[in-house]
Amino acid sequence: MSDPDRPALAAILVQLRGRVDAHFAAAQARTPAAFACRSGCDTCCHQRFGVFAAEAEPIRRALADLALRTPVLRARIRKQADDPAHQHHCALLVDGACAVYGERPLICRSHGLPIAVADPAPRVDHCPLNFTSGPPPRESVLRLDAVNQPLAVLATLWDRADGEGDRPPARIALADLAREPDPAETP
Repeated sequence: MSDPDRPALAAILVQLRGRVDAHFAAAQARTPAAFACRSGCDTCCHQRFGVFAAEAEPIRRALADLALRTPVLRARIRKQADDPAHQHHCALLVDGACAVYGERPLICRSHGLPIAVADPAPRVDHCPLNFTSGPPPRESVLRLDAVNQPLAVLATLWDRADGEGDRPPARIALADLAREPDPAETP
C-alpha cells in the first residue's frame, strides 16, 4: 500500500483542524463565561514557535494571498520577523490579530482550551485567563496527544512525499515563513 499523496494529506489536515475547532466551539458553548478568548486577546501569541511543513504550506498560500491583496500588510509581517521589538511575539501577529487566522496552525487553534498533557506527569493546563472560577469540565479538555500524534504522522507522510525518507519531520519557524519571498517575487 502506498503513502497518501499531498492532496489527500492536505484534506486530512483540514479535517484535523476542523475537529479541534469544533472541540473549541463546544467547550466555549459549554462554559462561555470561563473563556477570556475573544477578538483582540493575543496573549497566547506572545511567543515564537515552528510548524511542520504540512502546516507551513497553507500558511505560505495565505501569505502569498496577502501579498496580492494587501501588500503593505505582507511587508509589515516580513519586517516583524526580524524586528527586535517584536521578537517575543508571533511574526504573523499584526495589531493584536493573526494575519493568517483562517490558516493558523493547530497549536494556535488549541490555545485557550484546557489541554491534557501527559509528560512529565499527567496534568491539565490552560490559559491563566480562562477558568479562573474553577476547573474546566472534563469534556472540554483536549487531549494534546490526540492532536499531536496524528499531526506527527501526517507530517512524516508529507515529508516522505518529497522524498525526504524516514527521518523525523523538521519544523519551520513561523518567523522564517514570514521572511520568505512570495511566489510572485521569485524568478
